[in-house]
Amino acid sequence: MTVKDMLGRSGVVSGEDALKILGEHFALPALAVGEIFISQALDRVLSEEIRSADDLPGFNRSTMDGFAVRCADTFGATESLPALLQSWATSPWARCLRAAL
Repeated sequence: MTVKDMLGRSGVVSGEDALKILGEHFALPALAVGEIFISQALDRVLSEEIRSADDLPGFNRSTMDGFAVRCADTFGATESLPALLQSWATSPWARCLRAAL
């Protein structure tokens, strides 16, 4: 299905159709799963999620906690009027990538 975008241009493919097209043309091959020593893990990917039994650091004041955002997305935001942002981790694109892997 083609739709018009917010500028009135036609011929734009819907997000659902775009994901279908990507899935048809860019299928990822199944990867072998195995156990290796941590010293051999460079340039490898995990086959499943790993969770630590303990949060490190054990408090919420780490200087590394937070999110990366584009400056333009937060323009005009204040503490009393924050910017509403979409998390890419929960976007349809991220779900598509996780499903493909």
